[in-house]
Parts: sequence; C-alpha cells; structure tokens
Amino acid sequence: MPIISVVGRKQRKTRILVAALYVVLTTGALSMVYPFLLMFSTSFTSPVDQNEFKIIPRYIYNDAVLYRKYVESKYNEDIVKYNIWFGTDYASFEELETPGHVNRRLVAVWREFAASLPMDYLMLGHSFNLSKITPEITTEYRAFARQRFGGDLEELNRIYKEANENWMEVQIPAEDWTQRSFAPEQTLKYREFLKFKRQRPQRYLITVSADGLFQEFLRLKYGDLDKVNRALGTSYRSKLEIHLAERMPTGATGEEWEAFVRREGPVHFVEIERGAADAFRVFMRRKYGTLDAYNHAHEAAALRFDEVSAAPRAPSGGIPLVDWIEFLESAAPVEYIRLRTSEVLFQEALARKYRDIGQVNRALGTDFASFSAVKPPYEANDWLELLEDRRAIRREFVVRNYREVIDYIALHGRALLNTAILCIGLIAGTLIVNPLCAYALSRFNLRSTYKILLFLLATMAFPAEVSAIPSFLLIKDLHLLGTYWAIILPSVANGYSIFLLKGFFDSLPKELYEAAMMDGATEMQMYWKITLQLSKPVLAVIALWTFTAAYGSFMWAFLVLQNPEMWTLMVWLYQMQIWAPQFLVYAGLVLAAIPTLTVFILCQNVIMRGIIVPSEK
Repeated sequence: MPIISVVGRKQRKTRILVAALYVVLTTGALSMVYPFLLMFSTSFTSPVDQNEFKIIPRYIYNDAVLYRKYVESKYNEDIVKYNIWFGTDYASFEELETPGHVNRRLVAVWREFAASLPMDYLMLGHSFNLSKITPEITTEYRAFARQRFGGDLEELNRIYKEANENWMEVQIPAEDWTQRSFAPEQTLKYREFLKFKRQRPQRYLITVSADGLFQEFLRLKYGDLDKVNRALGTSYRSKLEIHLAERMPTGATGEEWEAFVRREGPVHFVEIERGAADAFRVFMRRKYGTLDAYNHAHEAAALRFDEVSAAPRAPSGGIPLVDWIEFLESAAPVEYIRLRTSEVLFQEALARKYRDIGQVNRALGTDFASFSAVKPPYEANDWLELLEDRRAIRREFVVRNYREVIDYIALHGRALLNTAILCIGLIAGTLIVNPLCAYALSRFNLRSTYKILLFLLATMAFPAEVSAIPSFLLIKDLHLLGTYWAIILPSVANGYSIFLLKGFFDSLPKELYEAAMMDGATEMQMYWKITLQLSKPVLAVIALWTFTAAYGSFMWAFLVLQNPEMWTLMVWLYQMQIWAPQFLVYAGLVLAAIPTLTVFILCQNVIMRGIIVPSEK
C-alpha cells in the first residue's frame, strides 16, 4: 500500500509534499555522493594539489597546474633543493608559475648541449620523493631489473649482494652530484644503473646547476641580496644574475669564488691544471714523508716523487679523492684552478659555435650582454617538456597512485587470496550453521525456544570488542592462532541472523510441509527443497551482510594472524595508512570499495526481494 494515496495526488498540497520529499531525498543523496566524489578526485592528486578538493582535479584540464605537478615530481618533491639549485625563493611548488615567454631556439641549443654532458653532470628526476610513493623512474628501474634478471629476485640479491624480500624493496642507487665530495661506490649495480640512466629520455634528467649552489652559499653567509651587494661592492638586481666564472675574478667577488670552490662547491666541477704539479708533489711529500707510504696509500708504483702529479679531475673515490680534496682546499695555486660547471661549458659551447655574443643574440633571439651572462633555460626547458609530452605526463599522474596501491597489495604477502578465503569460508559457514539453527527453532516446538532467542539477541547488546579477549583465548587453547580457522570460526554463528531466519521460516505456509510429509519427504528434504528454496532472498541479504563484515574487518585478523603472509587486504590497507600520504590512502579506499560496490550492484534485485518479501508475508 503506497504511503501517499493515489486519490488526491493532483492537489496542490500533495504536489508540494511530493516535491518536498524529492528535495529531501536529492539533498540526502548529494550529501552522501559529494564527499565520495571529493575522496575519489583526491585519490588522483599529489602533494602539490591534494588540498584543492575539486570534483575534477584541475591538472586534467589546466596545463599550469600540470606544470607544477610535473616540476614537483621531476625534482623529487623537494622545494628546498629546487630553490638552492636554481636560485629561486618558492615556499612550495604550488607557487610555481609557467614561464611567460619561451625562447624555443635557445632551449633547442641547450638540449643539444645537455645531451653531450657526462653522467656526473646529470641526475635522474622522478626518482625519489618525500611522500613515499614510488616515483616513475623507480618503477621503470624495477622493470629494468626484472628484465635483467628474468624476474628472479634471488638472483638479483645474489649478484648485487642485497636482501630484498620483494620487488618493491629494490631501490634505485642514490645520486646527488650537488654534494661536495659525492662519490658513488663503483659496484656492478651502479655500473648497470648507469646503462639504465643513459637509456632514459632527456626529460627525466636534471642538469646540476652550480650557479644556484653559489647563490645559496652567498645567501647563507650574508643574508639578503642587499647585504651581498654591500659586502661585495656589486649591484645585482636579482640573485639570478650571480654567476660562477670559469676562473677567479678580481676583488671581493673573487675571494668568495675561491672560498666556494675550495671548501663548498662540488669537486667534480673543479679542474686542476698541470701547472699545479710541483705544488702537489710538495703537498704529498709533506703528508706522507716517503715514496713508499705514498705508493701504499694510493696503490701506485711511482719510482720517485717527480712522477707524482695531481689528477686534473677529482678521482672516483678512496684515499686519492681525499688527498685531492685536501690539496684543493689548502695547497693548490688558485691560478691553476678553473671551474667546469654546466653553465661554463654551455657558455664555451656557444662561443665555439657563434664566436661572438652578437651572433648568438641574432641566431637565438636573445639579448645577452656577454657570454658570461648566458644562463641555461632551465624553467623554459621544463615547460616545453611538459607541452611536448603532456598526455603521457597527465596519464602518469592519473594512474600512479592506483598503481602504487595495487603493487603494494600484490607484492606483500597473499592479501587477495587470504581475503577471498575469509569471505568465501565465512559466507559458506554462515549459510550452513545459521539456517540449520533457525530451522530447528522454527520447525520443532522446543520448550526453550524463546529463551534461546533471548540469549541470541542478548549477544547483540555487547560490542565485538567485549568478546575479543575470550575468543582469542579460546582460539589460542585450540591451537588455531595463525590459521584461517581463527578468522572464520568465531563469526560463523550470528544471533541476529538466526533470529531473522527463524521469523522468516515461521511465515512460510505450513501446508507445504504437511503435503511434503504426506509424500514421504524427510526433514532434510523439506529443509533443502522447501525452506531454502523459498528463503533465497533473505539468505542473499545475510550473505551480503556477512561478506561486508568479513571484507571490511581488520582488527580480529590483525590480532590472530601474526604472520604478515596471512594478513587480509584490510590489514595491509590499515598498515599502509600509517606511512602513506592522504591521496594514496584515498586511492586504497576507492579500490577497496570496488568489490563491495560490485556485489551490491549485481545483487540489488535479490536484496530488495529480501527486504520486501518478509514484509509481504
């Protein structure tokens, strides 16, 4: 019977009532859907835009926002290092603005030059981050390692002398060529990593900027730009105008140049010319005393000190590198020290190609006053990289959070298998035990039927946490801890399900059972062919409740399954939220909701029958 009678529905008051009901229902629906849509959209974000809370993330249609995300990812989400390297003062990547005018000819020349730089002038972008989500390059490196070892993780551990338990633990070798004496260990893993690095497209590579490091050096020493100008007698309008010359300039600027080169700057940018050989021999003789001591420390075979000379560039590591740096800091004549930074080499490349700065300006459409004023177009290059490959970049941001969650679940233990066993086992047990109990209470006039029902209903008055300790002790006494039985058996019998089924069975026509008995049917035949066949809707509802409870539970599984190999999906997602950022947790929740949503969509007709049929009877 409808709540609102068909008679009189066209009256104004009735129409207003119906309209009000639709408004209330629509508002309620929106109040439920809107937060879910915000969570869903946030699951596609990153640190730079996770707090925008837009129904559609802006980077989907806005290239300026996508640029911020791209730069944030390329420079490993570290705004402090980004500012240091490139002389900027951004508080976060959210403040980045797209370059106004982009000189494509200058960028093209820069890219051609950057492609010729040695590997110790380049670092991989998209390789590390602060949000702990697997970066794009790390994902590609793991695929490279899988192919290299044919998917055999044990072979990788043996060759690389590591102890990775799964592929998610395989890490990319760390590089930071902005550090003063960074010297990676020349292992087989690092040498093979260099092959991987050379194969990456240019947009994955970061060119180290020494000018930015020098600007940061002056800022830390003097403070703001006005103080720098007063101390050095300069008139810089922006710290981006501060450049490192190839050789020591004159005046106070030269003193700071020397202090930076000798004690602060990355040593692999420094070259010591042959004219410093005599000073190096004196330094080595003073430090080691005898030639034998020098040969032993440097693993050399010099016959006399006259054969000893300083390497033009910093050695790859060990005692030779330590001695080379000590010589640079204290004894190398400054007239034989010169810088070979990316900026200096780029200026020299332009000078060789165009001969004078006028030709550079005419060919590239620039207005540089001199070659020393040429600055590599780092920001313009990043912007053009985005424009040229925006579809792939946007696609990467769309899928990477979900890829991370799927990899995390798939590579840790047997979360999916354990969850499937729990849900299937609990549903099977529930649909076997509870209907049998309800059938017995319904069919047989037991004297204690209502006392039993009262006892079953009383179990609903206490939260599950109250029974957790006795259940745990019972499972422990039965030696079932760490087994699937520990998570299935305690939840098989349910007082409310028995009460609901008993009421449903009571409403079934008694004539059906009387006719079956007259035909010679056994009790089990009546139970199987009459009771269960007529009870499919309510059984479906109970099965759905059981699935929802089993799939969404994590505390009990976490308590009784100590081995991570036995953890279910929800336990792993609970563990993930301890370290994962907000947007990654949202992606995990969205993926976790898919099975429940799918079951509801597929079973909604059965669910509605389970709600309607009991009320009709």
